[in-house]
Amino acid sequence: MQLSLTGKNVLVTGGASGIGLACARAFAAEGARVVALDRSVGSTDIHALPAIPAIHTVRADVTDEADLGAAVAEAVSHLGGLDVVVGCAGISGPVGTPLVETSAADIAAVLAVNVTGQLLLAKLTYPHLSDGGAIVLLASDSAFVSAPGMVPYCASKGAVVALTRALAVEFDRVRVNCVCPSIVDTPMARGDLGDAALDQADFPVQTADEVAGHVLYLASPPARAVNGQALLTDFGYSARSGFPA
Repeated sequence: MQLSLTGKNVLVTGGASGIGLACARAFAAEGARVVALDRSVGSTDIHALPAIPAIHTVRADVTDEADLGAAVAEAVSHLGGLDVVVGCAGISGPVGTPLVETSAADIAAVLAVNVTGQLLLAKLTYPHLSDGGAIVLLASDSAFVSAPGMVPYCASKGAVVALTRALAVEFDRVRVNCVCPSIVDTPMARGDLGDAALDQADFPVQTADEVAGHVLYLASPPARAVNGQALLTDFGYSARSGFPA
């Protein structure tokens, strides 16, 4: 499939590692011009991208409107406009901690990055997006299913799904969709679950590159009819009944 992304101007948040870095690399490999935003820029190998165009990096905190606004302005100045915006910045919070033992500060931190950060990203980039452009947000299968100790994270990702639909209605010049993957092999997931849990998993684990492929499709012209949708990529697990058959 020809994605027709050559020459597109793309901004990716959370672009220093994990899914965000995979997206930045994938867009660049397709011939797009990419600016990667991350509050950890400088501590990764994001510049080590052999055989594909350089990716411009900017430090930004998505929870700080002034800081993010300045970063978006720098990205727009560098690129000359925006065609695609990808919101990958996210945190998991205290995974495995019951809600009754979770502090208000920890809850607020998860919501600030995963929800407010996406809202601010949409608010600040929409005026610069070209007509027919696209926003793709990263949600999670945790918007639909849950495990103990995941309440703030699940709430935040459920909000991203609702936000996606609301933005698709309000932003009439661009399309807005989100991707909802199950467990992805990223530094964040390994930090939360441990290496053994992923290396010896008895369930399928996605790669960040696989998720990036889903993002690129939703951002591309061939997906022009797809708007306001949550693409659930969980190997069909959510379709299975928990009742014995």
